[in-house]
Amino acid sequence: MQALELRDNALQWETERQNRLLQSAAEQRKKQTRLEAVQRQQTPEAKSEAAASIRLDEWVDKVNAIPDIRSALVPLDDEEGWSKPFSLAKADLEPWLSYFRGYRQSRLFLAHAVHDAASPDAASIDYPVRALLELRRADARIITEPPVQINGQVDYFDTEAVIAAGHEASEFRASLRGAILNHDKQLKLAEEKGREMGDALHEALMGEGHANLIGAWEKVFKRKPNIDELHQMLTSGRVRVSAEKKQIITETRPPVPEMPAAAPVLRPSPEKRPVMPPPEPSQASVPATEDDDDEAVVTLSTYAKKEAPARKFLWPAIHAAIGCAALAAYIFVF
Repeated sequence: MQALELRDNALQWETERQNRLLQSAAEQRKKQTRLEAVQRQQTPEAKSEAAASIRLDEWVDKVNAIPDIRSALVPLDDEEGWSKPFSLAKADLEPWLSYFRGYRQSRLFLAHAVHDAASPDAASIDYPVRALLELRRADARIITEPPVQINGQVDYFDTEAVIAAGHEASEFRASLRGAILNHDKQLKLAEEKGREMGDALHEALMGEGHANLIGAWEKVFKRKPNIDELHQMLTSGRVRVSAEKKQIITETRPPVPEMPAAAPVLRPSPEKRPVMPPPEPSQASVPATEDDDDEAVVTLSTYAKKEAPARKFLWPAIHAAIGCAALAAYIFVF
């Protein structure tokens, strides 16, 4: 994503911040000198009333109006009207502190994390954003020290103009009170704008339905994350491949060849079986043992059935032949 490819120009941001600090300090010294001069010119009664409500010696510039702010990580079609990017975390004056305080309350950060604007850390970043940064190999400082842009200058209350107007003490105090109330209102608005900016950046980074997070995973691992891997990123910010060894073995294992279907066993029909010679009487009387297979048993049984009718006619013929022989011998002798 182009948003994560923005370079962190820390030197430029720090130079701009130092210039703003020096300019603000010089202006503050001038205004403080004028306030002290006005306070010396007031009567003792006016000084007492002013001290009861407003401490002029502690007066600081009050914000009168704030500009819109946006994240420089989100690309725009037209940059016209927006300032150069600068680090919001390094701008330590108002309303920038309020912008940053609201930004730290956005969905970019964990709700229960300790928010320390002075030392932001990556441990407070929301889990899905943390996983996306790891997949993109991006520095967490683009979230903790966000580069931002504004579309105008901050408008401060013109204290010098009020002093130069020469108002009465009551009018002068009323102007200062109004400036304080408006200042507080603008800081609350800055906090809201900072939170809205953070939420918009979170949505831009994740995409609809975490599409950008899933796309970053696919770019690294060449496949979509499964349910467990996506759950790890959304709930812990960790990029872990589940069951990696099992998957590698499955992918590298050669496919098992399919076994051919077994050929059916063809048994010869009883009509086609060869006729076995009749067994010897001693062999025929031997019973079949348990080791004889089914085929041998079937063969012997079939043969016995065929031999039974032949024996029925053989024995009477033998007896008849014996009888005839005995009769012939008797006739021959006598």
